Amino acid sequence: MDLNLPPGESMSGTASANGSVTGNAGRRKRKNTTSMTAIACTNCQRAKAKCDGTQPVCGRCSSRHTPRECRYDLHIKTQKQDMIQKIHQLQNDYSCVEQIIRALSTGEKGEDIINRLRNGQSYQSIAESLGSSPPGSLAAIAELSPSGQRNFSMAINDYDKDVIMERRTSAGPVKEVAWTTITSDQTLISHLLTLYFTWVHPVHMLFSRPHFMASFVNHDNIYCTSALVNAICAMACHLFDKSPDERFETEVHPQDLRRKFMLEARTLVKDMPTEKLAVVQTYAVMFLVDLSSGKGANSASYIRLAADAIDQRVESGYSSQAAEMTKWGIYALSVDWAQFTFQVPTLFQIPASLKLPNYSFNQDTSPWQLYRHLSDISNPEQPSYTIHSSSAHAKLLRTIHDTLALFYHGHEATVSAKDVLMQYVRYIEWKDDLPDEIAMGDDSVSALPHVMAIHVQYQTALIQLFRPLLEFPGLTREGFEHVRSLTMGFAWKGLEILKTYKELYTCRYEQPLQAFCLPHICDVIIRFDSSPLAERTGVVRTGLSLLKEASDGRGAYSVCRPLQEAFRKAAVSYGIPLPDDIDDLMQIDPIQDDPDAIINATTRLSYSQPIFQAIRCMSPTFGEDFEHEWRKFAEGELGSRRSHDSADTHSSTDGDVMKIDSILSS
Repeated sequence: MDLNLPPGESMSGTASANGSVTGNAGRRKRKNTTSMTAIACTNCQRAKAKCDGTQPVCGRCSSRHTPRECRYDLHIKTQKQDMIQKIHQLQNDYSCVEQIIRALSTGEKGEDIINRLRNGQSYQSIAESLGSSPPGSLAAIAELSPSGQRNFSMAINDYDKDVIMERRTSAGPVKEVAWTTITSDQTLISHLLTLYFTWVHPVHMLFSRPHFMASFVNHDNIYCTSALVNAICAMACHLFDKSPDERFETEVHPQDLRRKFMLEARTLVKDMPTEKLAVVQTYAVMFLVDLSSGKGANSASYIRLAADAIDQRVESGYSSQAAEMTKWGIYALSVDWAQFTFQVPTLFQIPASLKLPNYSFNQDTSPWQLYRHLSDISNPEQPSYTIHSSSAHAKLLRTIHDTLALFYHGHEATVSAKDVLMQYVRYIEWKDDLPDEIAMGDDSVSALPHVMAIHVQYQTALIQLFRPLLEFPGLTREGFEHVRSLTMGFAWKGLEILKTYKELYTCRYEQPLQAFCLPHICDVIIRFDSSPLAERTGVVRTGLSLLKEASDGRGAYSVCRPLQEAFRKAAVSYGIPLPDDIDDLMQIDPIQDDPDAIINATTRLSYSQPIFQAIRCMSPTFGEDFEHEWRKFAEGELGSRRSHDSADTHSSTDGDVMKIDSILSS
């Protein structure tokens, strides 16, 4: 008996010379195939039988004399895709009409628009001529506000629930797709995603938001994975501040949730191939999570993994826009971290273009909304300028990268005074080239948080450029005063921006690397400013209180605690009297008694700049050359005249434009 044959059949034929089978087996009857349908009727589905899709009654049900007509239900995936397509179309139709109305109200191409409408052209074609994203494109999803994206994802999730429940009652249980096992509360997940896209993504653009959202709502794993969603939710838990009137299906304890989300992200990502773009993105977000938790030494391995993976060949099939945006994001994060660990950034191929790929500035229309709680969904929206700010951030980081390489390349006595001043020229020209939308100017009241973050980083970078010169023994008294005046101007301006950020948004919602800027800014003021000791004590109080606010509350940044303690110790070492309410300002936490806390947070014994290492790289004639090169700079020989004018503006801020009392007042 041939075990490969069905029961009851025997092999009675014989094999011919060419290997064909003759006899009964060779003439075995085949069932006549009938036309099949992609969607079976509900009766055939329950019986797991083939269905020909005939209406009103299919062939199988007709032969069984079924008393009623067949019912055909669309597959859940087909229904969801149809619904998503309709939502996309409605959203894009609305966006097209909105842009046409906006153009008409401003008088922009008004006559041309009216002529096109009279000629019967579609809203889509008219909007495209005005520079909007084409309907159905991923960029159109990017133009949704945080509230729009939150409502969009919640609508999909709610619809999934309804369809799944209907299918369970009619055809038995159906497996439900979930991005995380930590919680099934879709309101909570949507809230965490919105927090991330409001506060983290505009500063650290590690992936393409429209590509991620498209994969998220479609439940595909191309640009979104469970590991990435868990990492994003873990990062958002640092920003979670539950108000009394908020209700979630799950009991929310942000720190516990963060640990659970992070554990699931680690568990999932470790077995995933690094050629996946979402894996690289997951490592980068995990770096931010651990860095915010005061684990900078541990988190450094994640940014290294991300940098190594993105430098290798990521598997093909991804959008070039999405892939290059991730490459830029990893590079930016690597330089951001290197700026505060004082080492040359992880070396991998620097992206070729300084502008974000496949985006033009006239498409930078996606709105930003102040969102912290569920009730903020009705807050007014304003232009986000994320393309402008991300492009400017990339250009700034190229200069910061070169500054780090200048002082921390490991070669002694090679840095000249001209090298330092040429870097200064580059910083000034970066500031002068900023578009008006993100330049801030003298009025920072309406500035966006991610724009303010870039300006704080800029002021900190300038402090770090000139800080070694303040302790260089060969600098003349006149040269020292030039440098001190400049550095104080940068520091007071940086502190002013940080205080404005506190007033507009509170420090609870600043990014962790922004918290690293604060002690550098305050440190140089209390050490080198010529103001009375009492006023410098006020700066100590301001610095400690801002760090305290950033770490207060459940789920807030614990990295601020070791930074706060290190800054307190620095003030004591400089002989600055501590404020009277020092006990209230400091965190009562066991972490302060841990000598390794600052090492875990910064990878070093202190947040402060390694001045000796930088001085060792400076030329022996640096002090003499500085006076000569400074005169050349003042005469515009080292850069454009606008650089010199900007330098005059910076140097005049010490004590004149910037009043200490206005900074210290609460």
